[in-house]
Amino acid sequence: MIDFEVSKQLESDFERYMFKFYTKYQRFSIEDFGKFASSILNYNVQNHLIDPKIKREYAYFLTTLYNKGIGNRISEEHLQVIAEAISSDSSVDFTVIQEIFG
Repeated sequence: MIDFEVSKQLESDFERYMFKFYTKYQRFSIEDFGKFASSILNYNVQNHLIDPKIKREYAYFLTTLYNKGIGNRISEEHLQVIAEAISSDSSVDFTVIQEIFG
């Protein structure tokens, strides 16, 4: 089960990153979101803030936030597929992390 405080922090990180990214590049595609989501989740797993066993739940949580931001255009089936893809990605893009925490 996801932790309320961690989910609130992820939501805040998501909003801050998305706003900065969109302001700079005038876009925030599903690919841009995927890079953000996998990076922030893996960074938090590496820093022991997220249990790797429930990383997929956090990936789904972030994916639903993205979906809300684009007007709920992604079906539930596709939300599940996207969350699975994000949770199975082990990469961390440190330019994303720097943008959030820098």
